[in-house]
Amino acid sequence: MAKVLVIDDDPTMRLVLQRNLKMQGHEVTVAADGVQGWHFAQELQPALVICDWMMPGMTGLEVCQRVRQSPELATTFFILLTSRDQVADRVQGLDSGADDFLVKPVDPSELQARVRAGLRLHQLNQDLQDQKQRLEQELAEAESYVRSLLPAPRRTGDITTEWVFVPSTELGGGLF
Repeated sequence: MAKVLVIDDDPTMRLVLQRNLKMQGHEVTVAADGVQGWHFAQELQPALVICDWMMPGMTGLEVCQRVRQSPELATTFFILLTSRDQVADRVQGLDSGADDFLVKPVDPSELQARVRAGLRLHQLNQDLQDQKQRLEQELAEAESYVRSLLPAPRRTGDITTEWVFVPSTELGGGLF
């Protein structure tokens, strides 16, 4: 189904999450810390990351911030796993780029529901990115076509007539 990356320094939590996600049919990779998780995220470009907040070395917030800064991971859905339940903690996590939270201990049915919702949003973002790229390609093709129709600069005696074409980045036409 989907590539899911689990990052947690607790081996029991990694195993529980990995088994549950594999039962849902996902391709699951696990990392034992934030540094390893960040490397796996860059390499695998998963659809979804479930990452523990509190880890030695690189915290879950730092991993999240790096994921958000990476253009290749722009559509990755990021779930922060935490035992923290204060509003200020959730605000800090969201401000760092997390899309959702799971509170420890993780309820399997809640995990499944949040993963399904996250993967739906990931797919919608992927579709939007694909449509944006197609639109940009079509606009570039339209620009090329319009340029092929434009006249060359003309020189008549001492007078040269030139033009400037500014293509549109949106539908509606460029300027000539």
